[in-house]
Amino acid sequence: MVALTFAEAKIAAVAAAMRHDERVVVFGGLFGGHRFPTLSAPLIREFPERIFPMPIAELGYVGAAIGAAIGDLKPIVTMGTGSFLFEAWPQIVLEAPSIYYMTAGQVKVPLVVHIMDGIRHAGGAQHSVRPEAMLMQVPGLQIISPTSPYDLMGMLQPVLDSERPTIWVEHVLLGETDQTEEVPETSFSVPIGKAAIKRPGTDVTVVAHGIAVPLSLMAAAEAANEGVSVEVIDLRTLAPLDRESVLGSAARTRRLVIVDESSLTGGVAAEIAASVAEAGVDLAKPLKRVTLPDVPIPLSPPLESAISLTEEKVLAAVRAVTQ
Repeated sequence: MVALTFAEAKIAAVAAAMRHDERVVVFGGLFGGHRFPTLSAPLIREFPERIFPMPIAELGYVGAAIGAAIGDLKPIVTMGTGSFLFEAWPQIVLEAPSIYYMTAGQVKVPLVVHIMDGIRHAGGAQHSVRPEAMLMQVPGLQIISPTSPYDLMGMLQPVLDSERPTIWVEHVLLGETDQTEEVPETSFSVPIGKAAIKRPGTDVTVVAHGIAVPLSLMAAAEAANEGVSVEVIDLRTLAPLDRESVLGSAARTRRLVIVDESSLTGGVAAEIAASVAEAGVDLAKPLKRVTLPDVPIPLSPPLESAISLTEEKVLAAVRAVTQ
């Protein structure tokens, strides 16, 4: 076992995939984005001929990566800030996910697009986007959102071995923590489409992904001091979505809080809430969503702080459904 931070695990996972299969190539190469431009230096030193720096031309180089995937390579595209994904929107939501279907499975597109999204402290409206919920509406796309070094290390190879394109969503603040986790030094895999119970509990279920997971775990620890047992479910994968685990936990605890850095309307939390309602889960109290309001992310630090997810907001929602 080796102890890794989230940022270290990201580079280790890509390096392991590149050593495992020489068809894995990287378009872009900056897995730390512009905030941590030197993070990828070990990869660049080890694989100088398989990492290709890209110009500011997202539409073009994602299209090139799709062609490479069709041609039997396994490209990982690093786009940096999540908002840059919109510059390649037609390739990502129209071309890449449709090819496998339109060719009756004869043409595979094992493409991974990595983005760093979320509120990042003074990123403003243009650099704080969270496009996960939009992408969940695209048939044919896989969406992974690992939040721990272990899950990150175990999920990359399975999606590279997949037959369809994947969006790898990383909340930018996860890479800034110094917290480490023990991960195996040998290869292992984490199932795609399966949520994880990060903290078992009996009184209330909290469902989260991305940066909402560590916030929910902190809120759960505080709730335990108040005598409330909180089960925290990390979705890990948004497409396919593990509704079964969520429904099972909610049915057991009969109380539900969904934490999501998307906007309130049409966000990931909205899909979870709809699934619970459609399944007729018998909740003791109406569920609570902890989300962002339907506004652009302000540049002003006090305003940004006012709308951001916090441990206190999650804890307040837990209290509301248990008291």
